[in-house]
Amino acid sequence: MIGLLFFLLLVAAPIALVIHELGHIITGALCGARYSVLTIGTGRSIIRIKFQKLHIIIGSLFFIGGHSINVKEPEFTRLQKVLISSGGPLANGVICGLLLIFPNSNEIEVIHLFFLFNLYLAVVNLIPFRIGERKSDGYLILKNLNGNWVES
Repeated sequence: MIGLLFFLLLVAAPIALVIHELGHIITGALCGARYSVLTIGTGRSIIRIKFQKLHIIIGSLFFIGGHSINVKEPEFTRLQKVLISSGGPLANGVICGLLLIFPNSNEIEVIHLFFLFNLYLAVVNLIPFRIGERKSDGYLILKNLNGNWVES
């Protein structure tokens, strides 16, 4: 049981977060992003890599969250923002679908845990909510679908 918890924190969660953020970045690139920044974790930066249009930053607490930024001038259209916000949950959903294809994959605990965490990321990120300055993908999708959205 302790081993599964460590697997979730140190392996499954960071990989699922990278998949989620890469979904945003790939969609951003398809929408013409000039460059993208992928940040995994929090805390002091322990790794900084620049690969063409992609800047990668990994924090010392790499298992706690992540975010991505896509930059374009002129700014993305509202439809492009909806697509980019949808890219993360879609990427996690695709992973879940792929894991369902393999027979008996749910019988392997680590794969089942990876499936569940990806499912969690896909579903929870589609729920529209805002905590301080942090906005969920669902919040951003709704905001950009409704151009007259007034934030309070």
